[in-house]
Amino acid sequence: MTPAAPPFPAFAQVARAAAGREWLSHRLNRFLHAHLLLVLAAGLLPLLTPGDALARGAAWWLLHAVLYAISLSALLLGLSSAQAEADEFSWLLAQPAGIGPWLAGKAAMLALLAAAFAGLLALPSVLAGAGSPELLLTAAGAAGVSVVCALAGLVIGFWIRDSVRGLIAALAAWLVLLFGADLLLLALAGAPFMQNHPGLWVLPLMLNPLDAFRVTVLFAVERAAFSGLQNNGLAGWWVKHAAGWFAALTAAWSALALAAAWLGARRRLDN
Repeated sequence: MTPAAPPFPAFAQVARAAAGREWLSHRLNRFLHAHLLLVLAAGLLPLLTPGDALARGAAWWLLHAVLYAISLSALLLGLSSAQAEADEFSWLLAQPAGIGPWLAGKAAMLALLAAAFAGLLALPSVLAGAGSPELLLTAAGAAGVSVVCALAGLVIGFWIRDSVRGLIAALAAWLVLLFGADLLLLALAGAPFMQNHPGLWVLPLMLNPLDAFRVTVLFAVERAAFSGLQNNGLAGWWVKHAAGWFAALTAAWSALALAAAWLGARRRLDN
């Protein structure tokens, strides 16, 4: 009598195994150690604010640390996670369970690490007595940005096999998100068409996670607003729902990144 074939492992089993493997891999990853040190150093920056201004200045310090350092570090962390699988990629993806469970576990652990470390940004300020709703919002936003950037790095690493080209692509993507879109909008701000359709000018800002994070913190901490655009429906809606919009945006970017990572993994397997 022919013995029955062993059943395929369940989705959850494979995902847990992949998450555990990702954790073990990152424990020896120098990028993770460097990212953690950078987060801890950035978290200490608000303590440079003197006296009673600490409570107000903490979120401002963390905003700039996330935009100009933590976001790039998280992107490179995701890139290194993808490149770490280069030697065993074909073997991993040829397992009976398929790509989905493995990718889900790997991405979940990567996102968890990125979000957890971003949460440490606010710890020194909280311990110094500067905790506030604005600081909590900034820390939550930092976690969202870190998750999106880490998953974006994973996508780049899956689609681009060469490590040098992957690094160049990651830096280029970060520069476009941080500066490129803003410079383009600045150049177009005076165009008559944009003056007549301000919603089209605001929309790219809303769709860019770094810009959305920046504007959300400015709304919460500085009570800033779009000068001259308050009568515009889209800008006015964003002012009132900035935090909720940012949460939805990070979820959407994360979902798109997972889909792109899956396609990149399939493409590598097919080749």
